[in-house]
Amino acid sequence: MFKNRIAVKLTAGFVVIVLISMLAIGIFFIQMFRQYAFESREKTMLASARSISLVVADYLQSNGTNSPGGNGQMRGFGGYMRSLDTLTESKVWITDGKGNLSLISEMGQGMGMGRSNNSEPLPEEAEKVIQEVLTGKESVSESFSSVYNEATLTVGVPIVDSNHLNIGSVLLHSPVTGVTETLSRAVSILALSLLAALILAVGMGIFYSLLFTRPLKAMNRTALEITQGNYAARTGVERKDELGQLGNSLDTLALELGSTINQLFQEKGKLDDIISSISEGIVAFDKNHQLMSINSALSEIMNRPHPYLNEAVKKDLNNLGVEAHLTKVMEEKKPSQMVRDWLGKKIMFTFSPIMDNLGIVTGSVVLVHDISESARLEQLRRDFVANVSHEFRTPLTVIRGSLEALVDGTVVKSEDIKRYQQRMLSETRVLERLVGDLLELSRLQSGKTAINREKIHIPSLLADAVKSLQTIAEKKGIIIEYLAQQEDTPILGDYDRLRQLFVIFLDNAIKYSPKNTKVFVETRLPGMNTLSVIIRDQGYGIAADELTHIWDRFYKVDNSRKGNGTGLGLAIAKHLIELHDGVVSVQSELGKGTTIEVKLGLPSLDDSSFPERRTTDE
Repeated sequence: MFKNRIAVKLTAGFVVIVLISMLAIGIFFIQMFRQYAFESREKTMLASARSISLVVADYLQSNGTNSPGGNGQMRGFGGYMRSLDTLTESKVWITDGKGNLSLISEMGQGMGMGRSNNSEPLPEEAEKVIQEVLTGKESVSESFSSVYNEATLTVGVPIVDSNHLNIGSVLLHSPVTGVTETLSRAVSILALSLLAALILAVGMGIFYSLLFTRPLKAMNRTALEITQGNYAARTGVERKDELGQLGNSLDTLALELGSTINQLFQEKGKLDDIISSISEGIVAFDKNHQLMSINSALSEIMNRPHPYLNEAVKKDLNNLGVEAHLTKVMEEKKPSQMVRDWLGKKIMFTFSPIMDNLGIVTGSVVLVHDISESARLEQLRRDFVANVSHEFRTPLTVIRGSLEALVDGTVVKSEDIKRYQQRMLSETRVLERLVGDLLELSRLQSGKTAINREKIHIPSLLADAVKSLQTIAEKKGIIIEYLAQQEDTPILGDYDRLRQLFVIFLDNAIKYSPKNTKVFVETRLPGMNTLSVIIRDQGYGIAADELTHIWDRFYKVDNSRKGNGTGLGLAIAKHLIELHDGVVSVQSELGKGTTIEVKLGLPSLDDSSFPERRTTDE
């Protein structure tokens, strides 16, 4: 756990750097000190050996001998030898020109007269030095001594006579105990210094590590807060160094990120609102054809309950063959459309690929549009053209046939000519009525028809309408029973338009009822502000699936196609009702008749300024 913390790593690194630096410096200085001590000792011993060599050479020359070897040649030199070990702090050996040992000091024990010590073997390191010195060279050797059982220095200097001949050698053999003791003390001091430096380095490392990591921890906490959605979090680091700059950058990042996220949420909310308000269904897929999202309008278009689960969406779309079109759109990178019938609806699917900046397809979106009404209106338009053509063709054919017969002279009798003329006049009136109805319907649909609002007593208006159709009803033996409720409250409306409205309903009731039946007309007050007019017949009736289409232009139910109407009456009536802010409802049953109820609003007390119109039944 601790080894992964940056404070521990920084402290350990700082300590290691200090430790390595101290060790390197200590070892370097100890090595330099050792080298200096040994070189200084070597110089001192060489100087002493040269002095002894000169003294021995002078002594031998004064005694008239050419070599320190032989018995009695070095007599009288013993007193001097007794002081050499003390003066040089070394063991002194003097050999002759052949390397034989002539004199040796006793390191403070002193010697009497010089005597031969050939019986004592020289150390191996001394033998090597003597061999080199006898060649006329000075020699220095650093090795382990078998005499002192420790490291020693051995220096050798040749003894040269006045003729510059090598007549012997002087060897100084000394242990380096003093040097090594000094080095040991230096190593001890270095060890203590390293320990003190290590303790100081640990303390300083911890201090500076915590000073360095404290703002990092603050920045880390801020970063974690940002990841959790708290874009108001700040580091609180106020420093002028790089850590302070990093903290300020993180604070700026949090501020900008918060602003950006807020804007993205606003844009997402707007986009969601736009998608939710779209009346068409929207389905989004990823590049693997997996469903990503849908909008709420899709369930209504597909006639499915809300919420429309993804599993149900996928199943329905697979049944419609959407998968193949998705593959095609993603491969060709071009939009595509298809139309399918689904649960009594006609639905159009528009497929569009979703591509990134590099032109790579990342998914697709499908726009689901219910074109049932559009298809119905298109069919209605085609039917309208066909019906108008049919309605015009029949009277025109009759008129043309009659005219051809008259022109060709086929009809010569006066009574036949008159009958043909009457027929042409009748068909001309049919054409006139058809054109009039079309113009009337066009004016009503354009919304430019003005009405002359006045107070109208409905009982009087209905009595007028019933009276005008009484003759037609009597020809079929149909009785019109008018049950008037003699209220004093009038309605506001256009008298001529309302009379036209009820004449259309009464004419249809008479026209499409069998002979010797009744048509009932009555008024009611279902509420304080509503007047209801009900027209009920005992006619053929209308099927339930055709009730929604009876208001369409030129629409005729099967039982009424043998009539001579234009098929525009109910379409005109519906617009007249809307013009008076009324409501109409139809109830019908095959073989039992049809009931039409028109509800009109009664005027308020503020409508007293309108003129009043009342008709009397003569």
